[in-house]
Amino acid sequence: MGQKVHPLGFRLGITEEHKTKWYANFSNYANQLKLTDELRNVWINLLKELSKKQLEEITDRTNIVITYPPTRNQIQITIFCVNPELVISDLKTIPYYIRLSKSLGKELLQRNLVVIFKKVKTPFIEPNFLLQSVSKKLEKRMPFRRAIRSTLTDFKKGGKQAKLDPRQKGIKIQVAGRLNGAEIARTEWVREGKVPLHTLQAKLEYSTARAQTIYGILGLKIWICKG
Repeated sequence: MGQKVHPLGFRLGITEEHKTKWYANFSNYANQLKLTDELRNVWINLLKELSKKQLEEITDRTNIVITYPPTRNQIQITIFCVNPELVISDLKTIPYYIRLSKSLGKELLQRNLVVIFKKVKTPFIEPNFLLQSVSKKLEKRMPFRRAIRSTLTDFKKGGKQAKLDPRQKGIKIQVAGRLNGAEIARTEWVREGKVPLHTLQAKLEYSTARAQTIYGILGLKIWICKG
């Protein structure tokens, strides 16, 4: 049996940090964990609706950081996006509070919700942006090999813009499922450069996604090494 370790969980406390930062008493821990997970899912669905209106991916849906500051009665949500002004204007047109459950609505009435938008200068070297782009191409019935090649080209352009060391950078993309409508599911992957999974100090980033095609769901994974 293959025993795989999650690349980001493997590096927590070394090169990676938690996506959710808060402290709770033992009696309130389960309730706060459930509320945080629900709040994250609400914002992921909102950002998915925004992406349908845009030709390119402008928000990072999987890298949403939720923080409960200990000295303030707030919930801070940090969203990484390419064009914050466009995202803010589009969010105003979507009814956000209709999606909230009663328990989450009561929690937000007691706290102030603060949304922070951070601009991403080079989205083509971020795994979540690249994977969301691949997913959208596959859902539009683009052949998977062509989608992967275009993603590798985008990564090379982004690496030049960000001035990454060509000897240290690397990318690996994996697609699994009924590829191009084949009856038997299989897994295909492509790697360029270095992707050292066992080096804890390596700046390795990892993301997963799903593409809902007419033949079924395709599983997508991407690993990016920046140095």
